[in-house]
Amino acid sequence: MAAEAARFAARIRKELSLPVELADERLSSWEAKQVLAEAGKKKRPGDALDHVAAAVILRDYLARAKSKG
Repeated sequence: MAAEAARFAARIRKELSLPVELADERLSSWEAKQVLAEAGKKKRPGDALDHVAAAVILRDYLARAKSKG
């Protein structure tokens, strides 16, 4: 999947002239489970885990962007 994502990112950069930053999201689901457990959410309804994982990825991206500039 990583190679496919890299090819897609390259197409976006080339065809739309947009900046694309790839993120390593391998541990985002694990971290999301930890966040939900700490919040006392034993049952994770529906897409809650995916939503928290996306928030983890966004938080990490924003932290990297802030440290760059």
